[in-house]
Amino acid sequence: MTTQQQDGAWSEPGPQQDWQQHYPPHSEQHQQGYGDQQSYGDQQSYGDQQAYGYQQPYAGQQHIPHQYYARPRTDDSDVEYYVPEYTVVEPEPEPEPGYVLPDVPVSAWSVDNSRSAWISRGALVLILLVQAGLSFRLDGSAFPQEAKFLMSDGELSGLVSQLGLAGARALSLAWALGATALLFGATRLLFNARAGLAAAAMYSVLESTAFTGRYASLHSLSLFLLAAALWLLARTRQASPAAVLLAAPFAALAPFAAYAAALYLPTLTVLAVLTAYRFRGAGAFGRGALFAAATGALCFAGVQLAGTPSGWNVQSTDSALELLKESAQWGGVVLLVAVIGAVGFIRRARMGEMPWAEGTAPGAIRRSLLGLTMCATALLAPLYQAWLGNGSSLYVHVGFGLLFAVPMAGLGVSRMMGAHFRYPQIGIMIYVAALVIGMAQTRELYRPPDSAAMIGALREVVDTKGEYLTDDPEISAYYLRAHTKPDQWHQAERGPALAAAVKKGSYDAIVLRADSVPEALRGNANYRLLALLRPSDKDGGQEPYRIWVKQ
Repeated sequence: MTTQQQDGAWSEPGPQQDWQQHYPPHSEQHQQGYGDQQSYGDQQSYGDQQAYGYQQPYAGQQHIPHQYYARPRTDDSDVEYYVPEYTVVEPEPEPEPGYVLPDVPVSAWSVDNSRSAWISRGALVLILLVQAGLSFRLDGSAFPQEAKFLMSDGELSGLVSQLGLAGARALSLAWALGATALLFGATRLLFNARAGLAAAAMYSVLESTAFTGRYASLHSLSLFLLAAALWLLARTRQASPAAVLLAAPFAALAPFAAYAAALYLPTLTVLAVLTAYRFRGAGAFGRGALFAAATGALCFAGVQLAGTPSGWNVQSTDSALELLKESAQWGGVVLLVAVIGAVGFIRRARMGEMPWAEGTAPGAIRRSLLGLTMCATALLAPLYQAWLGNGSSLYVHVGFGLLFAVPMAGLGVSRMMGAHFRYPQIGIMIYVAALVIGMAQTRELYRPPDSAAMIGALREVVDTKGEYLTDDPEISAYYLRAHTKPDQWHQAERGPALAAAVKKGSYDAIVLRADSVPEALRGNANYRLLALLRPSDKDGGQEPYRIWVKQ
C-alpha cells in the first residue's frame, strides 16, 4: 500500500511508509508465515481473516496498523514474535480496616449504636403517643370502684384523691406509659431492639392497657412496679448476684397496689434465674434464691404493717368456662403470637441475616424454659379466677400476665417479618388486628354509669342530716361530698330487703337503676317519684335512674 487515506483525502507517502518497510504489517506477516495466500486486498481468497474479526478500512476511515511487532527476517531463522521483558511488581498490602463489626446480639440482626438507639427511641415515642390517644378517647363519669378508691382512707389513695378524678386518671396514664417504656427496655435487653418495639407496640393497644390508662386506681401503678422489676432483672443479669436486690422492692410493693400482682412473683423468681444462667451457670440459682428471699421478707413486712391485700381469694359463682372464653377474647391474639415466637426461639437462637456471626448463644433448654415461662404466665390470672369463679376485674388482670408474654410475642413478630424486614406486611397486619380488637373491646368495657343527671337532681334534695339508699353509694358519696358525708349513703338491695327498707321509711331518698318500678315502691304512700333519668347513650345497655323522695 503506497498511499494512505486520511479524513476522506489522499496524501503522499510519509514516514509511516518507511516504518512499514522495516516492520511489515500483520497481514504481510501472516502471508509470509502461513504459506501461499493471495495479497492483502483480495478478501475473497483470504476470507479467514474476516472470520477472525479482521476488516479492511473503508473509504473515509484511517488505517491504523495492528501493533504486533516482529523482529526483522533473517535467512538463518524463522519469524519470531518479540516478547518484551518485564518486572513483576508485588501488590501493596491492603490497609487495616477502620472499624470492626461487633458481635451480633442473641437472636438479633441489629447492633446497638447511637444511631439505632435514637431511631428506637423515636419509634417508642410514637408508640406511647398512640397508647395515650387510645386512653384519652375514653371518657365519662366515675366508675363505682374509682369513686371508692378516691374516697378511701388509704395514704396513697388519699394523696391521689387530692388530684380529683381527672388528675387521678392522668396519673394512671403516666404509670401505664412508664410500664410500656420499661417493657420495651426489658425486651431489648433480653432479645433485641426490634423485638422490643414490636412488644411495646402490641402491649400499647391491648384493651387492658388502654383501660388501666384511663382508670383511676392503683392497677396501673402495680403494672409499673412489675415492669420495673422485670427490667431490673434483665438489666442486672450480668452483674453481681447482689444486684438483683434492686428489683426486690418493686416486686414486693406490686401486690399491695393490686392484689393480682402476687400471682406473678414466682414468675419473676424464675426469670431471675433464667436471665443470668447463660452468664453464671449454676450460680444463677443463687441469684434467684436471693431475689425470692428478699421479696418474701419485704412482703412479710408489708403484711405486718398494712395487712393482707383484700380480694385475692374471694370466691363467687361465675361460670369458669365463660371466664376462660372472655380471657381468650381479651388476650388470645397476643398469646398466640407469643407461642409462635417461643417456638421460633427454641428452634433457632439467632436470625439468619448474618449466618457467619459467631459467639455464644443460649442453649435449647434455656430457650425452652424461657419461652414456656413467659407464655404460661399469661394463663395465671384466667385460670386462678376461673377456679375461684370470680370474674371481678378479670379484663384488667389479664393484662398483668400479658406483660410477661408480650416480650416473646415481640420476638415472634420479628421472626415472622424475617431477616432484613423481608415480610413487613405480616408485622403490620398483626399490629392492625391487635389495634382494632383492642379499640373495640375497650369501648365495650369502658362504660361508666351516666350519673351526671342523677347527681344534678340529688344535689337539690340532700343535706348532711338525711339517710339515702342507692345502687351506687360510692358515686353519690364522691360527687356529693360537699353536701353529704360518706356514711349517709347505703347500698340498696332487692327483694325482701328492699321491701323492708321501704316499709320502714327510714331513708329520705331512694335511687335505683331499674327498667321498671320495683314492687315495693308501686303505690307506696311514703315515697313519690321525683325523676326518671334515662342515659344519653341509648345503645349502652344502661338502665335508667329512678329517684324517689320521702313525702
